[in-house]
Amino acid sequence: MLGLQCRRLSHLRCAGHSSIRLYFLQIQCLKIVSSAGNEQSDTVDYFVNSCGLSPESALKASKYIALRNTAKADSVLTLFKNYGFTQKQISSIICQKPSILGYDPEKILKPKIELLCNMGISGPTLGKIISRYSSFLTENVERKLIPTLEFLKSFIDSDEKIAIALSRMIWSFRIPELMAPNIEILRNLGVPENHISNLLFLHPRLLTWKPERFKKIVINAKEMGLNPSTYIFIHGIRVLAASNKPVWEAKIAVFRSFGWLEDEISLLFRKQPTIFCLSEKTIRKKLDFFVNEFNWTVADFGKCPVVLWSSLEKRIVPRCSVLRGLLEKGLMKKEGMHTAFWLTDVKFYDKYVLKYLDEQPPRLEM
Repeated sequence: MLGLQCRRLSHLRCAGHSSIRLYFLQIQCLKIVSSAGNEQSDTVDYFVNSCGLSPESALKASKYIALRNTAKADSVLTLFKNYGFTQKQISSIICQKPSILGYDPEKILKPKIELLCNMGISGPTLGKIISRYSSFLTENVERKLIPTLEFLKSFIDSDEKIAIALSRMIWSFRIPELMAPNIEILRNLGVPENHISNLLFLHPRLLTWKPERFKKIVINAKEMGLNPSTYIFIHGIRVLAASNKPVWEAKIAVFRSFGWLEDEISLLFRKQPTIFCLSEKTIRKKLDFFVNEFNWTVADFGKCPVVLWSSLEKRIVPRCSVLRGLLEKGLMKKEGMHTAFWLTDVKFYDKYVLKYLDEQPPRLEM
């Protein structure tokens, strides 16, 4: 509108119209400029004072909506608060999609929020999902939201788990379209349905990869010796998907520096692939601890790979303080250490603490 008026003004100047007509057009143009400026200023103030946006974010958001009347916007904010959304979550929603303040809260927004509420999702969890994927509030319920949620329900057996899965994925009404080809790849390799369901629940984003990229990871996992029919296969593809080549090679180099051969590293991956999710520094620290403190060999780690995954500070060191005392007194053999790290805290306490209280009063924080 402003541009049009200014162009008209320029045209009139060139055409030689009367100075009076030109004067009134100038006044009209200035009023438009002033009105637009005030309107944007009021909108920015509303974003800052009512929505909790920073001045910079508010200025950016004001380009997408002009609030001539704040009644509807107030109703939208009230709706979010009534559903237990935190101020931070509300700010995030508005920042992502400022135009949401112009939506009818009862007719457009509430039905979509209720869709999640009917699945048992409420409070901060509800706000977390909506604030991460504000586009959920703008999708068509019948044509997009319900089919997508029904697709997830066909793999995940509870609404509570669906809520968790939603919080782990990037929301899109194209989820069925994106995931279906990758699910078919897993089925063709013989991956059981319950394992596919677990992958969708734990790592849903992985199933939204492009099929070519996903298939490459899956085939790689199989070629490394993982059996598609076992649950370890799911862990394996997750680990490979999270590792780029330089990072992977750096971790392999750590094992080699402790004398591990390629076959021994491959065997460890097949037994406990999640170990390769650990950082290079963490792997080195744990290998160094057992090699220097207990003279462990590759064979020892092969019998008890769980030590590389367990927390050094919370599990390994406290238990080793007990086991070291028993070893020094000849109450157990080094080989007996392997089973000690597989036990629960209660069973470990019963077997290695209570049993030897008379001979060895070990200090252990359980």
